[in-house]
Amino acid sequence: MTPPAAPAPHKGPLPRGLRFAAFVCLVLSAFTGFFALSECLGLSQLEDPRNAANFSLVGDPVLDTRIAKAQISALEPLRESRALFLGALSVVCSLAFVSAGRLLRPDGLPLERMRRMLAGSTIAAALLRTIDGAQNAVVARRTGPVIAEALKTLPEFQGPTAASLELVAWLLPATTIALTALIAGSFAVLGQYFQSERVRQAISLSDGHLANEE
Repeated sequence: MTPPAAPAPHKGPLPRGLRFAAFVCLVLSAFTGFFALSECLGLSQLEDPRNAANFSLVGDPVLDTRIAKAQISALEPLRESRALFLGALSVVCSLAFVSAGRLLRPDGLPLERMRRMLAGSTIAAALLRTIDGAQNAVVARRTGPVIAEALKTLPEFQGPTAASLELVAWLLPATTIALTALIAGSFAVLGQYFQSERVRQAISLSDGHLANEE
């Protein structure tokens, strides 16, 4: 008696998990790339006096100007390298956005090339976002004490609450590091996921399905 044949692998739309990962990558790369490009363009106007004049954190023009100048002073030594990394980050995020969009809506195109581009761009984005976060942490360490000192001069922060302002000096860089770990870590996990053998096989099956439809 002939044993029943094994069921043929399903050649259809991408698995739900893969589509969800592509959607997450689409959103993450869009926001990360947008903010990277915005900050990169802002660095070209770093000396513009309107930057300090329009900066508002505590609501006091004198204190806000003081904080803005401290931030600009911290950014100045990093200006060229930061512009380079932010520009590169915006480019790789654009590649990740396009390739993730193509995975979700292939329109008859082979997906393997998009998978490779998505995997490479997300790994590159994780590396560049880590460097960006390290530079952000340096700026936060330099501006945190200035913000804390500025807040101490406000009436609402006088008395017992003044002691809690010491937390600002380390809370600002700590928050920056945590955000970097979240975003860069997400890109790294997505990159490893799209490089996995499971995703390779799913893409191969989907490409075979698209070829058969043609």
